Amino acid sequence: MTRRSTFRFSRRGFLRAAATAGVGASALALVGCGDDDDDQPAPAATATQEQQQPAPAEQQQQAEQQSAPAATQQDQQQVVAEQPTQQEQQQAAPAQQAQQQEEQAMGAEATGGTLRFSALAGLGGPVDPRNLTSVIAYHAVIGIYDFLALHDDSGLKLGVTESIASNEDATVWTLTVREGATFHDGRPVTADDLLHSIEFLGNWETSQIYAQYFFDVDWENTRAVDDRTMELALLRPRGDFLDSILALFVPVVPRGETDFTLPIGSGPFRIVSNDGVDGYELVRNDDWWGPRPAIDRIVTVPINDSTARINALKSGEIDFAYQLPPSIARAEEGNDEIVIERTNAGSSVMCFIMNTSLPPFDNSEVREAVRLAVDREALVNSVLLGQGDIGNDLPGKGLVGYHDGLPQRTRDLERATEIFAIHGITELDIVASEIAPGVVASAEILASQLAEAGVTLRIEEVPADAFFGDFERLLSTPLQAIYFVNRPPSVHMPSFVGSNAVFNPTASRSPELDEALLASQSAVDPDERERHLLRAQEIIWDEGAIVVWGYQQMILAYKPTISNVNLVSDGLVKFQELVISPT
Repeated sequence: MTRRSTFRFSRRGFLRAAATAGVGASALALVGCGDDDDDQPAPAATATQEQQQPAPAEQQQQAEQQSAPAATQQDQQQVVAEQPTQQEQQQAAPAQQAQQQEEQAMGAEATGGTLRFSALAGLGGPVDPRNLTSVIAYHAVIGIYDFLALHDDSGLKLGVTESIASNEDATVWTLTVREGATFHDGRPVTADDLLHSIEFLGNWETSQIYAQYFFDVDWENTRAVDDRTMELALLRPRGDFLDSILALFVPVVPRGETDFTLPIGSGPFRIVSNDGVDGYELVRNDDWWGPRPAIDRIVTVPINDSTARINALKSGEIDFAYQLPPSIARAEEGNDEIVIERTNAGSSVMCFIMNTSLPPFDNSEVREAVRLAVDREALVNSVLLGQGDIGNDLPGKGLVGYHDGLPQRTRDLERATEIFAIHGITELDIVASEIAPGVVASAEILASQLAEAGVTLRIEEVPADAFFGDFERLLSTPLQAIYFVNRPPSVHMPSFVGSNAVFNPTASRSPELDEALLASQSAVDPDERERHLLRAQEIIWDEGAIVVWGYQQMILAYKPTISNVNLVSDGLVKFQELVISPT
């Protein structure tokens, strides 16, 4: 049983709420969620091409989007993802009413049950949102905590905030807490808790990765106005601040919380057990402000090997196997005992990164030679078994704002060989880790392709659970195989390229690129912002420090008794929406 779905972002939602900047609480959050798999590539000559073509953005404008209350002051420039016109509201009313009835029915008819969820584990320990080391830990956080807002398949959605709006020049953002939201211990969620959560992530001493996202915050003038209203002041206009920062990863942590072994949140589930090695038990929070979750309990089962993970699903030890490689998906497609689902939500941007500050990649011609030596189609066919899209050296393909007007890069082995010879390049080193299915295999295929150009590539393989543990190494490696979660360019670029990037393994810092990125961040007008973002992509494409060879879909497997599987944009499962039917 196979389900294929293509999740897209709402174009108008992104352009009106704007975008820029990136992700996460750790390096894992920055590039996405990893997987420690040993997926052997199939021969390129025999692989079948099954590229998934993205649907038009308009097809993903779902009527289920719920708009936030309108701003009460004339100088408030925007509220949440999309604020419909009166006509749109009238047209959408029946669909919204049907959605509300469906949500109520889902809660009323909840069959309960326990979900045994398995994914890549990490170091274990406290569930501290600032320091997460595994896919399982991220899923625990998604269940335990509410967020200010998050991107999902249909656009930007509010969380524990009733509205988020800016003033006319986007220097002050006003956040309003949902009425009736409470923490798991019964305390009401207040504006002071929202303030604390932003301070919690923005503290340079305790949250070194996240703090960089909040360098534009004017802390002296940021305050809780009353119990439900917070004003977030900025040092410069940031028309993109909702999409790029507030809607990426801001869990609401109660002020005074210091022990994260069994942390208190306000989300749809409460944590009741933590074995210290990524084994968590979460139970339904019946006092959650949102629709009542259908399942009673979640138990996480750490299994790092993908083969062991699918075997555990087939044997009945688990109910849900997260993030599997294409080889397993293809092998199990005829198995009616499980559901295989491919989705572009959380899909991986598969790439090679060249550090422009280190030899030999400080030489633009050497970077060009690598780009020309890469056979992107062969990589997709071999590593992804044809189950992916060919890349063109930019993240964001198929999403709002992607520059699809640039020519597709193709292989030119003769020219690559010539450039390597001119510069005396006969050996290169690459660092790779199976942080996502196929990353190590991609390095192995690259080695064979560079060999055709007269270059020997030596591969240093780093364990998946240690890859993100050394930031200094990540930022000082000349060449590495890596992946990013596929996000719109406006969300991805400011976090990963340019002088102000949170995590910039390319070390690209051209004044022209910085100017384009900063202009896009400051622009309040969405059309102006889009022009600057297109220009920034052209510069990145020309510099050639990243080789995006392909896009790998997220692959999930679960029991047929599980339904209503929905993901946020980075591919994390919305546990509160899952339904388990009787066997």
